[in-house]
Amino acid sequence: MAPTDIAQAVLKENTYMTLATASVDGTPRGTPVHFAYDSEYVYWLSSPEATHSINLSKNDKLFVTIFDANQSVGELAQRRCVYIQTHGELLSGDDELAAREVYADKFGDEDGRKASEWNYYRAKIGLLNAEKSDEQRVYYGA
Repeated sequence: MAPTDIAQAVLKENTYMTLATASVDGTPRGTPVHFAYDSEYVYWLSSPEATHSINLSKNDKLFVTIFDANQSVGELAQRRCVYIQTHGELLSGDDELAAREVYADKFGDEDGRKASEWNYYRAKIGLLNAEKSDEQRVYYGA
């Protein structure tokens, strides 16, 4: 299977990604968040008071990992994941409206959180790193 096909399957089959941020002093933070995606970006919805949101407001560098957490140890040969080294941004205006649509397409209106209390964010998926990718791991960089 081609790396882009693996990436599409991983993105389609999963709802959580691990969002890795760092504070200004370099303290790392990994946070699982629900995500949606389109051909260019991954999107997530978070409280502006969450540590990862505060980190992102001061340091836009991100590392995203998306994988199937339900895989067993015995399925080692089938493990697939997507890694994205990128930058994140808080959305507003038309970009926020577009993110809302992408998010609603994946999750519907089941999310009871009020939009006024949470923010939409996105990170560019970027270009495939074919040299680093293999039949299990797909790497992208913005």
